[in-house]
Amino acid sequence: MRTASDALIPRRLWGKRHLWIAAAVVLVLAAGFLAGYLPRRLARGRLAAATPTAPVAPRVAVVKALAVDAGRLLTLPAGLVANQQTLVYARASGYVSRWLVDIGDRVKKGQLLVQLDTPELDKQLAQARASLAQTIAALRQAQANRDLAKITARREAALFARLLISAQENDQAQTQAAVWEATVKAAQANVAAQRANVGQLEQLVSFGKVYAPYDGTITRRLVDVGTLVNAGAGSNAAALFQIASTDPMQAYVDVPQVFAPSVRVGADAKVAVRNFRGRVFPGKVTRTAGALDPASRTLRTEVDISNPKGELLAGMFVDVSLDVAVTHQVVRVPSSAIIADSRGVHVAVVDGSGKVHLVAVTTGLDNGTNIELVAGLSGGEQVIAAPPGGVTDGMQVEPVSAG
Repeated sequence: MRTASDALIPRRLWGKRHLWIAAAVVLVLAAGFLAGYLPRRLARGRLAAATPTAPVAPRVAVVKALAVDAGRLLTLPAGLVANQQTLVYARASGYVSRWLVDIGDRVKKGQLLVQLDTPELDKQLAQARASLAQTIAALRQAQANRDLAKITARREAALFARLLISAQENDQAQTQAAVWEATVKAAQANVAAQRANVGQLEQLVSFGKVYAPYDGTITRRLVDVGTLVNAGAGSNAAALFQIASTDPMQAYVDVPQVFAPSVRVGADAKVAVRNFRGRVFPGKVTRTAGALDPASRTLRTEVDISNPKGELLAGMFVDVSLDVAVTHQVVRVPSSAIIADSRGVHVAVVDGSGKVHLVAVTTGLDNGTNIELVAGLSGGEQVIAAPPGGVTDGMQVEPVSAG
C-alpha cells in the first residue's frame, strides 16, 4: 500500500529534471550568442576604428567683393606738424637772471627771450679791456720814440753829408729810427690782437641775451630764474625754450601707388580737422618725395595749410583730400580680408564647392574699414571676411554669409 509521501517522490524528481533542461537551453543560447553576434560586433568595431573620419569643414564668414568706381577725391589721414620746431640754446655760459616769454606766447624774430648773468665773462672782458688800454699806451709811447728817432736820423744824415759827424754816428741814428719803427709795428699788432680779444669777449657777453630765431610760438619753457646754463648744444648744455613756427602748418600723407602719378606740386588740397565739424582749411601740395617707399609703395607728400590765427595746433588729426585725375573701377573688400605675409598680399576666395583659392591682389586706398583692390579680383567673388590662421589654398570650408 503506497503512502502519500511515496506519491510525492516522482513529482519532485520531475521538477528537478525540468530545471536542468531549462538551464541547458539557456547555456546553448548563450553559447550561440557568443559564437555569432559578439565576433561580428567586435569586427564592426575594428572596421570602424580602421576607417578614417572625414574632417569637418570649418565655417567661415564670406562677403561679396564689390566693383565700384574709384573717385577723383582721395582722402587720407594725417597729423599736423609745425613747419619749423627748434630747441633754443644759450651761446654763452651763465645764470638765468630773467625770462621774458612763457609757454604759448607768440614771438617775433629777434625778440628777447631770456637774459643771462655772465660774471666770468664780464671779468674776462674787464681784464681784456685793461690789457687793451696798456697796449694802446705802449703803442703811443713807441710812436713818440719813433718820431723822435726819425727827426734825429734826418738831422744826423744832414750833418754827415757836411762831414760834421762821423759815419758811425750817422749809422747809429739811422738804426735807432729803424728800431723804433719796428717797435711801433709790434705795438700796433699787439693792439689789434687785444682789440680782437675784447671784441670776442664783448660778443660772448652779448650772447647773454637770447633772441627768437624766427616768428613762432613758445611751446616749452625749460629754465627758471637762477638756472645755470652752459654754452652750446652738447651733452652738458640744456635748452632754454622750444619754439615752433606754426604758420603755415604741415601735414604729411602717403599716397598709394595707383594715385601717385596724379599728385602735382602746387595742387590745391582740402584739410578737414576732426574736432572742427564741417570746417575745411585750404592747403597746397608743396613737395613730394619723388619716389615711392619700397616697403609701402606709397608717395610721401607734404601739404602746407595756412594758419594765420593759430587755430591749428601741432599734433591734431586731420583728413587731407587731394584731387587726383584717376577714374577707373576698383574692387572693395573688408580690410580684414587681406592676408599679407612673405608670399605677398592675397585674399581668400571661396568657390561654389566651398574650396579656398588664395588670390594675389594689388591694394589701393585703405580707410581702415574697407580696402580697394586695383588688381586681382573683378568683383562678385565670395571672399572670406576675416581669414582664420592657417588658411591654405585648396582648403575646404563651409561659407556663411556675413550679411
